[in-house]
Order: sequence, then structure tokens, then C-alpha cells
Amino acid sequence: PSREIQRPPETGDEWQTASPEDVGMTSPSLSRLLERIENTDDHLIHSMIIVKDGMMVLEEYWPGNDLATGSLVLEFKDFDRNTLHYVASVSKSITSLLTGIALEHGHISSVEESVFSHYPDYQGLETESNAPISLRHLLSFSSGFYWNEFAYGFDDPRDSHYQMFRSEDPIAHLLGRPVVTPPGAEFNYNSGDTNLLGEVIRRASQTPTFVAFAEANLFEPLGIEDYIWTRFGSAPQLTFASGGASLRPRDMAKLGILCLNGGIWNGDRVVSTEWIQESTAMAIPLQGNYGTLYGYGYNWWLGRSPFGGQQVEYYRAMGWGGQDVFVFPELDLVIAFTAGGYYDIPPLNVNDLIEDYILPSIRD
Repeated sequence: PSREIQRPPETGDEWQTASPEDVGMTSPSLSRLLERIENTDDHLIHSMIIVKDGMMVLEEYWPGNDLATGSLVLEFKDFDRNTLHYVASVSKSITSLLTGIALEHGHISSVEESVFSHYPDYQGLETESNAPISLRHLLSFSSGFYWNEFAYGFDDPRDSHYQMFRSEDPIAHLLGRPVVTPPGAEFNYNSGDTNLLGEVIRRASQTPTFVAFAEANLFEPLGIEDYIWTRFGSAPQLTFASGGASLRPRDMAKLGILCLNGGIWNGDRVVSTEWIQESTAMAIPLQGNYGTLYGYGYNWWLGRSPFGGQQVEYYRAMGWGGQDVFVFPELDLVIAFTAGGYYDIPPLNVNDLIEDYILPSIRD
């Protein structure tokens, strides 16, 4: 017997639910997907949510080890829809949305603004090589600032994360990094840049913390009531904008639907359509092997997957350990995953699960 697909319950958090067949999907393919996951030992997946045509049609949870908030320690959780999950670098895509909101509110006038124009108290660190760096460069990871995110472990003193968190003045540390490529020339994944961006928004909006700006302008409009977003111990006003958020998977999926609907949630505009379009378009191409990914927007990854004999476009918020929000605009489809692949390689690739089971479940 195949694994039965249960229609997700409506719990009063503004989600409407449906069966797969109600939105033109087939349950047998999704049943095989669940069987594939549950027949895989130590699959490390903690949750999976599928939203089609605005309706949540699948919601599943599995127990496992999450990363404890504010540390690198694993913590076992028996996940359900009310359990917060660390979302790691999905935080970057949230920061991108908040940048668009700051633009719409007039706190910043353009992504072409100089980074140093927002840091007058650090003008002594401005040089001929870093002066041209703009907010656009921070958003697209093309600032040229040195960063070695994947060379060492996060607990290695040579690691850029390690150095950032142990600096008495993280902003001075981030602005003082050497510029190793001309701004705008090359993509280099750089969490330090997102933390500079989050602090720019806090300063420009004159809010006590970046988290306070997020709560008032994004979380409250989306009905996101339960979350954690950590800050720097050495600088409590500074939020870990690149990776410190913990959310419910249902609320992760809300972020995807907000973008899919052009910045509108539940009939209310939260961020401009222009920003959604600009931030999820190609800002800089990826060089090298990134699988189905081909480009980077403003803290969103851009990719293509095979569907119906063609390639269908998606954009993706992606975080360490297997935290993902996929948005397929042409298919009116959002898929959210959480997982515990922080220190182990997951035996299942989510792209394969999407291409082998979820996309084939969509009827023509």
C-alpha cells in the first residue's frame, strides 16, 4: 500500500489547504516521494511543504537534529508544524526582502548607494578599492571583499565567520577586509556582506535593531508570530542578518508565496512587485559547477529544472544543512524543506526529489 497523502489542516495561520487533485496534482507520485524519504535510513529531512496555486497540499515532518540557536551544537527535536527550525542562509533572502521594503519606504533611495555613505563613523576605513562598493554589490555577492566561507570549518580561527563573530567591532572588521576583485566583477559567496547590508537597513530606518524592522514590516504583515533571529554577542545592536533566523516551515513557505504573488500576502502589499522582479532576476552569473543553478540575484539563487520536456525556471532561498524555499513562478508552485545535514552529507538530494516526484505530479 502506498503512503497516504493527508490534506494539511487549516490552523488559523492564514493558510488555505487542499488535496493534490484539487490543484491539478496527482497523489500517487507524492506518495512515492514520501515512501522514498521514509525508506531511506538517516534521510535527515525534517519537513517538507508543497504549495500549489496558493493552496498547501502537502505538509510532513520527521524528527532529527537541528542546530541550537546561537551555537554550532546539534539539538534533537521531534518536529511538528509549531516547531521553530534554524533556517541558516535563508535569512539572506529575508534580508533581501527587507531591503526592498526599506527602498519602498524611502529609507534608502537606490541599491547604487555607496556602502560607506551609510557608515560615516567608519570613513577612516574607506580606500580607493572599497569606495565603489554599492548596496547592489552586497546583495549580489560581487563586492570583491575577501571572504573564505567554505575553506575551513566555522570553528577554525582562519574562517571568515569565526573572525567576524570574534571581532570586538564586527562592522570595522567587515569594512576593513581587503578587496581582492573589482566590485561587480565576480560572484563570491560572502555572508559578511549580508551583515553589512542588514546594519545599513537598521541605520537608514532608524530602528533599534534589524529584527525590529523585520517584525514591523515583514513578519507582522505575514502573520509570522513565532521566530528567533540572533544578534552578535559583541555588538547587540547588530543582527546576524546572513544566517541567524529560525522559523516555522509554514512561515518559510509564506515567504515563497509572498514572492510568487509579486509582494502581496492575503490581499495586502508587503513589498513592491518591482523589487520582487529585480531581486529574483540575474544579477551575476555563476561560474563553475552549481548543478541546476546558473545565476544569483539579490540573495536569491536562480536555477532551472526539467519539466514536460523543457526547462522550467525557479529561484531559491538556500541555507546550510538543507534549508530551502523553492519558487517556480511558471508553475505557481512553492516547496519548502528543512533538514539536519549540517555535519553529514544528506543521502537524498532535494533537486532529485523535486524532479523525480514533485514536478511529475503536476498534470498538464
